[in-house]
Amino acid sequence: MSAWLRNPVAVKELRGRMRGRRAVVVLTLYLLALSGIVAFVYLIYTGNAALPGNTAARTAGKGLFAAILAVQVFLVAFIGPAFTAGAISGERERQTFDLLRTTLLPAEAFVRGKLISALSYVFLLVLVSIPLQSIAFLLGGLSAVELVVSQVVILVAAVTYALYGLWCSAAMRSTLAATVATFAGMLFVVFGTPLLAGAAVVFYSTWYIDRTPAPLMEALAVYAGLIGAATNLPATLILSETLFLEENAIFGLTQTVGSTRLWLPMPWPLFILLHALAALWLYRATVRRVRRVSDT
Repeated sequence: MSAWLRNPVAVKELRGRMRGRRAVVVLTLYLLALSGIVAFVYLIYTGNAALPGNTAARTAGKGLFAAILAVQVFLVAFIGPAFTAGAISGERERQTFDLLRTTLLPAEAFVRGKLISALSYVFLLVLVSIPLQSIAFLLGGLSAVELVVSQVVILVAAVTYALYGLWCSAAMRSTLAATVATFAGMLFVVFGTPLLAGAAVVFYSTWYIDRTPAPLMEALAVYAGLIGAATNLPATLILSETLFLEENAIFGLTQTVGSTRLWLPMPWPLFILLHALAALWLYRATVRRVRRVSDT
């Protein structure tokens, strides 16, 4: 841990990022925008609560929580990878990459330094929004388990998506190409996978429209749907929240599918497992890519 925190690349990048006015201005504007969203959502719920027979006030806490969570999803899915998309390719364009690689700094330490410098600021933006999320506790309808699980999922996603941007930066020759590849991949992960899942559901429903699927096929379809949901950050958060409210489940639940009783894991542990494995692979692939570029 001491070696990670005293990484020379991370120290240099963080000093350059945090000592200027840009970091303070971005953080201030982010909190102002987030506060404006919270105030807007709260005014909508209070306005609807004034109508006769309306129960919107009971779900105001959930609305605020969902609004801030949506901002955090956008932050880790698009802003975080943007910080790392030009981290390595930018060094090559500035012709400083060869100078860094001629030092005694290993490739692993170089990649870790770039990752830490980008994630530190992203984590700061995520953590400063937690006090605003705690307003939902005052309005009711939100439990501590929901808050903790959502923030753990967000942080794991931030690490994986930042590593994807770093891998693109190491694999592409220019920052423009790395940025385009990063945003194209994130758009596919966030929006493309739900479209593929919807197409699979339509195909499955059409295939078995006139016949009953076998119990094994039903079980495989349910597990495939859970795994598919665990590859998408918004789907994981929405489905985990739904199962938590309807089934009061945290890690898993027992469900009857057709005539078979199945134990189904919650989507958020699957999300953490799959993205932890993906993050490990991306980290190793980025290190190998940096070594290969250095050797050539």
